[in-house]
Amino acid sequence: MEFGYFDNNRREYVITNPCTPAPWVNYLGSPAYGAIISNNAGGYSFARSGANGRILRYIFNSFDQPGRYIYIRDNNSRDYWSASWKPVEKSLDEYKSECRHGTAYTKISADYSGIHSEALYYVPLDKDYEVWALTLVNNSGTARDLTITGYAEFTNN
Repeated sequence: MEFGYFDNNRREYVITNPCTPAPWVNYLGSPAYGAIISNNAGGYSFARSGANGRILRYIFNSFDQPGRYIYIRDNNSRDYWSASWKPVEKSLDEYKSECRHGTAYTKISADYSGIHSEALYYVPLDKDYEVWALTLVNNSGTARDLTITGYAEFTNN
C-alpha cells in the first residue's frame, strides 16, 4: 500500500493516506524551541530539551495521541471533524487528507462536508513558540455556521 511520495520540486514529503503504519513525523524548531509533529498532528513540543523541557504532552504509542488538534463543528448539522484525520478519524470514503512535511513546517489539508481546511504548523526562526495557522474554505455552496476549537494537552513540568 502506498502512503505518499517525495515532491522534488517543493522539497516536501507528501503523505496521501493518513493510515500510515506508524506516525510519520517532522521536526519543527529553533535553537530555543523544538516540536515533533506527525502526519496526523500528533506529537509534542519542548523548550531547550526534548527530555526535560516538555511543553506539550505526548505518550509514545501507536495511537499518535495527544497532539495539536483543531476541531471543526457544523453548528446546524452538529457533525464534527478535525483538520487532521486524527483524532476524529472520519471515514476515508468521505474525508480526504494530505500532509506535507517540509523543511521546518508541516501543512495538513483536508476536505470534508464541503469544507476545505489547511492547517500550517511551524516555529518562527529564533522564536520560542509555535504557530498554528488555519485556513478554511467553504466549497459547499451554502452558508455554514462553524465553530473552531483548538486542543493541546500541556504537561505539568
